[in-house]
Amino acid sequence: MITPQNATDIQVWQKLNPQLSISADGSVKAEIAATGTDCGGFDRDVLSDRFWDEGYFLLRDILPTSDLVRLRAGIETLVANGMSPSLIYLYDEAWGVFRRLRPLLSHFLGDKVALLPHFWAWHVDPRSDGSGWPPHRDYQGESVIGDDLLISLSLWVPLSNATPENGCMYVLPRNFEKTYRAPVSAPDEVLLQDVRALPAQPGAVMGWRQDLYHWGGRASPHTSEPRISLSLEFQNAAFDPLADELLALDNPPPFLQRLTLIAAQFEKYRHMQSIDQDTLVWAQQLLNACKATVSR
Repeated sequence: MITPQNATDIQVWQKLNPQLSISADGSVKAEIAATGTDCGGFDRDVLSDRFWDEGYFLLRDILPTSDLVRLRAGIETLVANGMSPSLIYLYDEAWGVFRRLRPLLSHFLGDKVALLPHFWAWHVDPRSDGSGWPPHRDYQGESVIGDDLLISLSLWVPLSNATPENGCMYVLPRNFEKTYRAPVSAPDEVLLQDVRALPAQPGAVMGWRQDLYHWGGRASPHTSEPRISLSLEFQNAAFDPLADELLALDNPPPFLQRLTLIAAQFEKYRHMQSIDQDTLVWAQQLLNACKATVSR
């Protein structure tokens, strides 16, 4: 059993998922090839046209699936051991998925791309009436200036098939919402015919401006495959930071900082995710253990 006391031992997590790696100091040695360069990966003009019109994009078959398979196995192991799938961010490969997408991020956010310390991972289990997060916007403040200058962006990556049956993503396209008298503030204000389901398979990446109204569906008990996915948020670091601390895309946090960041997500997202009291207590004890380890 992984307790808050032994969770600060990197070997505990390495033994749990030996197919994945953890860099103690955050300096990932292996080079990661970027995906989506000028030589291929995505058509920038087409991508931008849709993004600025509808508020999102969905690129299929852009990520190599080899790392995704190992990450899915890692999340399944965490869940089988009674732990949150968000702990997958202890492993280098989870950060590596997004490092591969630097050309895509730079296309929208410029050369100064920073990670926001806002991330989560999902294992939407049809056997337990699982669902994604309810309708929301990732950021309530200003995430766009004018019609073509983006401050912040969310990326979402499926590690399993994401379908309407197991809770894929849904969005209210911005070109539809613009026809409403006022921006949507509650789900019952959305016209159902305006809703768009976005099924996706491993290898895809989805992105949206942070003021896009979106949500994850509820899984049918008659489907067998869970919806497993990752999400991370980014900002153009040329603007004032949208969080107390920004992280470097090319140098993921060291192990203890990762552990601290993950433990902090539970309280942050308890209004979005059903989190039992025992898990919240465990996360707070983990934060205390991390602080005690750092102060030694």
